Amino acid sequence: MATLEQVLALAPSHPLALHLFIHAVEASPDPARAADVAHRLRMVSPGLGHLTHMPSHIDVRLGNWDLAVTSNRRAIEADRNYRQLSGKHGFYHVYMAHNHHMLAFAATMRGQSQLALTAIQEMVDGIPADWIAENPLVADGFLAMPVELMIRFGRWDQVLAAPEPAENLPLSRALYHASRGVARAARGETKEARAEQKAFFAAQQKIPAESRTGNNLGSHVASIAEHLLAGEILYREGKVDEGLAELRKAIELEDSLHYDEPPSWIHPVRHALGATLLKEGRTSEAEAVYRADLKRFPENGWALFGLAQSLREQGKFDEAAEIDVRFRAAWIDADVEITSSCFCQPGIAQPKSTAK
Repeated sequence: MATLEQVLALAPSHPLALHLFIHAVEASPDPARAADVAHRLRMVSPGLGHLTHMPSHIDVRLGNWDLAVTSNRRAIEADRNYRQLSGKHGFYHVYMAHNHHMLAFAATMRGQSQLALTAIQEMVDGIPADWIAENPLVADGFLAMPVELMIRFGRWDQVLAAPEPAENLPLSRALYHASRGVARAARGETKEARAEQKAFFAAQQKIPAESRTGNNLGSHVASIAEHLLAGEILYREGKVDEGLAELRKAIELEDSLHYDEPPSWIHPVRHALGATLLKEGRTSEAEAVYRADLKRFPENGWALFGLAQSLREQGKFDEAAEIDVRFRAAWIDADVEITSSCFCQPGIAQPKSTAK
């Protein structure tokens, strides 16, 4: 840090120093330390996709989701120009995919479903088939993400219509079946959800020990899916406490992931737990869940919506109104209206002021 600060004192717009400064503090307890650095880097090298993307590593830590969307859109455009000027791209495919991944993550937190789903599908479509065949352990996990985001936005029919990933992508196959199981459970089809859970277990056992998604083991990510799916099924089977316990176990595993941006698990399990607690009338517990989520992902619209619900149900109307204002700001460009922090639950009746 001392070296980086000395370089930036001499050359405040030095691209490499700005880039490395962001990486040095993004996972720290004080990512705001790089807020000015991120601002300076935004347009320093507008033709270089990765540097144009880099400020979003700080934006998402600070809850500046709109800035993260803008940065990654610009980065994708820079890479689109680069593709036209260059031949084979090799490992840089991973960097180009990263921009779409981060865009989808940021757009999701703002309720921009079409942007998120388009970005994640473009990410998958942009990875050449021969590169996937040569690097299956790198590609695995990423290729199931379109289905995972369909779950985020409650697109149950699309989830069930999606094709199954190839045999050489066991992590993607496991996440695919977990997503299908969640969709079935959300529709009340518990028998079918159990069948998907069985298919998930079969795929999970084939995940190699060396499989990774970003900075995390593929097996770790699959374990989150395992407990999320179990929780959703058990709850629909009327086993409320067992279902809630499974969701909490999924959160424990999610919290223990190594830092990565975007996270290796892209849609917070707390959103499902909070919505389920609210449905059960456990409002103070739900409030605590949403406050914890907002510490991890500041100003994300899903948790703000759930927090306002939980406060209102406890009669804390003034505080709920303040959170409503923040929710509307977070959701200003959203193309979905929500009644719950998770489409897996229908939510509780809300006044019209909480909608977009």
